[in-house]
Amino acid sequence: MFATLSGAFIQSFIPDQNLKPMKNQVSSNIESAHTHSPFSRRVLWYILLGFSMYWFGNALVVFPWLISKTIGIVAMFISTILWGYLALYGLKHAPREDWHKDTSAMALCFLLTAVIQDYFLYAVYRGIPEELYEFTTFLAYLIVFLFPFFVRYVLLRKSHFKVVLTVNAAKLWITLAVGIISMIITLWSVKYW
Repeated sequence: MFATLSGAFIQSFIPDQNLKPMKNQVSSNIESAHTHSPFSRRVLWYILLGFSMYWFGNALVVFPWLISKTIGIVAMFISTILWGYLALYGLKHAPREDWHKDTSAMALCFLLTAVIQDYFLYAVYRGIPEELYEFTTFLAYLIVFLFPFFVRYVLLRKSHFKVVLTVNAAKLWITLAVGIISMIITLWSVKYW
């Protein structure tokens, strides 16, 4: 699996031979409606979205929580809603006929990245695995897993997007950068927990 993902990551930097040079912004919008990113590139992006949202959510919650538990709970609620927005934004990058496949892939990527990163943060980095596996942790995993399905089958039940966005190398790098910066902020802030 790692070889497939790393191959997809490397392939994401190779220009797609099927894309024609675009002369202006209007033609780029028209052409992007007819081309879309390969599934492997979208899966890689879903993994990066899960990685980035996990650390961004922690960074978003930690400082308000230090000020007040109530403000921290509000920040946690906002963080949870952002997972849903990511599912919506992710589906904007998939053609409608692939939404079922992409929704399942996104849900699995979000769940796996959350489980792995929780283990790293609590068991490895902080050395307190006993605080990790609480009822609320499993509830959070369930919510993260179900959000893409909720967005797809409830919010977007009869919808479609006129333009399918592409997952280009810049999006991959920006998503990774947001995740790394958020991870550094979160790991630095652990001393205040």
